[in-house]
Amino acid sequence: MSVDILMITWNRFHYAKRTIDNLLATNDDFRLYWWDNGSSDGVAEYISALEDPRIVLRHKHDSNVMQAVPTRWFLEQSKADVIGKIDDDTLVPDGWIKTIRPAVERHDRLGMVGCWTFWPEDFERNAGVAQKKIRGFDPHRVLSNLGIGGTAFLMKKSLALKYLIKSHNGTAFPIDRAKMSAEGYCSGWYYPLIWAEHMDDPRSEYCLGYDESSGGMSALSAKVRGFKTQQEFLNWIKTDADRILDADTSVQIKKYKFDNSILGRVMRRLRR
Repeated sequence: MSVDILMITWNRFHYAKRTIDNLLATNDDFRLYWWDNGSSDGVAEYISALEDPRIVLRHKHDSNVMQAVPTRWFLEQSKADVIGKIDDDTLVPDGWIKTIRPAVERHDRLGMVGCWTFWPEDFERNAGVAQKKIRGFDPHRVLSNLGIGGTAFLMKKSLALKYLIKSHNGTAFPIDRAKMSAEGYCSGWYYPLIWAEHMDDPRSEYCLGYDESSGGMSALSAKVRGFKTQQEFLNWIKTDADRILDADTSVQIKKYKFDNSILGRVMRRLRR
């Protein structure tokens, strides 16, 4: 059976058109589930008009409900054992599903396994320290981390359902990636790295950078952090990559367990 892929769009025609055109140009075996969060910039009309049998289900919502609601809809509708997600600003390489899918299907202890969405130079700059994070799942390897971003990845649908945060209605992909790793599943980026271009990265030729309508940066992560320039945003991306690649995953998991054990004790006391 094909892999089922979720793509959520919202008023990002410049990126989303490139994302879906690029995805449909690949030779990978997938079925696409598309959700639009009430776009008004023409992207919904563009995708609605596409005639490709791999787009199996389309939903145009009347408002922006971000990621949690579309994800739950997707998990209810999808039929495949292996699922994934691509953000509307990501260019995946041909063959990424063919490479990652066998690893996810073969090894029960793999969680989310995806493409590297930082820049290749970000890994090369940290290649030495990052070696300690590479784990073998014969014949595959994964650059492990406590969790990875919610784009250009695959995972078993059963795991997504197990770690779905059912009450979550926020902006992020509602899978508890930290808990998944703490309970023994290895998530990370397939190694050797498969690069997927994040167009919101200022190094991308397609990066919009400044949003004239809002008077700030177009990237959500840049807006949240209050960055005013592309250079500020780029410096943060590079620093984030350095931090991730130098972090010891086992230490991250131990800290997560410790912090949650404290939280659990506090919550139990409050219930008395």
